[in-house]
Amino acid sequence: MDTINVILNGKSVTGNAGDSILDLARRNGIEIPTLCNDPRLEPYSSCYVCVVEIEGMKGLQPSCSTKISEGMKINTETDTVRKGRKAAIDLIVSNHYADCAAPCKLTCPAGVDVQGYISLIEKGLYSEAIGLIKKTNPLPAICGRICVRPCEVACRRNLLDEQYGVGIDYLKRFAADQDLLGATHYKPEVKASTGKKVAIIGAGPGGLSAAWFLQQEGHQCDIYEAAPAAGGWLRYGIPEYRLPNDIIDKEVATITELGVNIFYNQKLGDNLSYKDLKEKYNATILTIGSQTGTSIGCEGDDAGNIFSGIDFLKNMEVTRQRYDFRGKTIAVIGGGNTAMDCCRTSKRCHADKVYVIYRRTEKEMPANPIEIHESKLEGVEYMFLTAPKKVNIDANGNIASLTCLKMELGEPDASGRRRPVVVEGSDFEVKVDYVLAAIGQKTNVNFLNDINANTGGGELKVTKWGDVDCDKTTLQTGIPSVFAAGDGVTGPATVIEAVAQARRAAHSCSQFLAGEALVPEKTEFLSKKDNFKKQVKDEYKGHFESQMRHEMPTMDPSDRINFKEVELGYQSLS
Repeated sequence: MDTINVILNGKSVTGNAGDSILDLARRNGIEIPTLCNDPRLEPYSSCYVCVVEIEGMKGLQPSCSTKISEGMKINTETDTVRKGRKAAIDLIVSNHYADCAAPCKLTCPAGVDVQGYISLIEKGLYSEAIGLIKKTNPLPAICGRICVRPCEVACRRNLLDEQYGVGIDYLKRFAADQDLLGATHYKPEVKASTGKKVAIIGAGPGGLSAAWFLQQEGHQCDIYEAAPAAGGWLRYGIPEYRLPNDIIDKEVATITELGVNIFYNQKLGDNLSYKDLKEKYNATILTIGSQTGTSIGCEGDDAGNIFSGIDFLKNMEVTRQRYDFRGKTIAVIGGGNTAMDCCRTSKRCHADKVYVIYRRTEKEMPANPIEIHESKLEGVEYMFLTAPKKVNIDANGNIASLTCLKMELGEPDASGRRRPVVVEGSDFEVKVDYVLAAIGQKTNVNFLNDINANTGGGELKVTKWGDVDCDKTTLQTGIPSVFAAGDGVTGPATVIEAVAQARRAAHSCSQFLAGEALVPEKTEFLSKKDNFKKQVKDEYKGHFESQMRHEMPTMDPSDRINFKEVELGYQSLS
């Protein structure tokens, strides 16, 4: 048998006549990836994943079908080879009719492995399930109660003959509660200290999440919170019948036990100076939220007894005093989740009548459908296709009534929803005692001058909408050591979106502290069935077992004139 001399990755080796490059590499302990090669078949070079570079030959060559020759110089690992292999795989999977990852995971802003943790829950491994969730979301007990659940909308089981998909959020809550109640709850490993310190402004979901991820990397995180307790909008904007404070406290404790410090009643630009922070910390992350309410936006909206919805909710938590709405009629303006919190809270404050006034139909409401359903059970009344035109004021300067307009839906606007159009001559009057405006929130960046006067380089800017301006990929602001995340960047969004952004900001901040270039985490190429055609029920019928979703047990609507948690939680069968 003839011996052939070859240079393989810069090293002299010998092979036999008739050997392929793939055979030679394997005998010399070099692994070349391949998809189509099989010893039972003749090489066909169909996948082109096994390509290599050969000196003097144009382009990349498939190693499975290319025979070695005397003096051949072969490289199996170069940037060109790696790019070629990736291109081959991308071409293969580009026509791959499958869901490489579950739609529920892909739809979750934080990318939580839903299938994985549900499988662990099924096996009774609750702490392990929480460990998997907390790789990307450190607040499962909180999110298990208040998340808007995009994962459930995407669930493939919606295409079976059942009313809903999997109760993903309910299962997350169940596992989180079991873990928190256990003798030893899940606690991640924390790397050795890097000696770096990070100041985080705001102890809402964004700030808590950023601290969770950074502390695990060995960076000391200190959170500065303007309020007297942690949670941000979780505590001061979401009523306790949806999210009890003790759940917030327990989840916050799982973050502080890693070594994170929280300093309360510390407001940046007021009693907390960026100059002092800059001297003590290597980096800062702004997770300030978006907590300034907007007005109704019509004539007379500065009358007495008109409040922004978020001020109404926040004042009750701050003062721990409940409004007394006995004998009163309340109008809530808006169709989002804050509007739902306001109307349901008003009923708990003993209001005689509560209206939700919304300028579109129920179909267009951005609020969680479950919240709308529960509000109706509690006696809230809806006035759809209605908008306020004027506030009518009594002799004391308070609101006496609202003049409203009937609306009809026109063409879709920038949000994709059909634009409400006024029906001319449709004015009518609604007598109300209080109005709660839940139609929007703004970011308050009143510390801008304090920061920019002490940067030592760079500038913190705001967008035309008044939110913190930063690189949308790395979340680094105009000041290299300052990052931002959450509603203060995006405007009012969801808790899970704030968590997801905080993780990205923490990733960039950690790279900055290590002196590395800011590069986003690599993402996989994933094929989706939806890329090829709309998914229909016929594709799933008969292939999977139908099983109705187990709904969440709730408190009877007649017993809800209090702030006890409405959703009672799943119970363990063991």
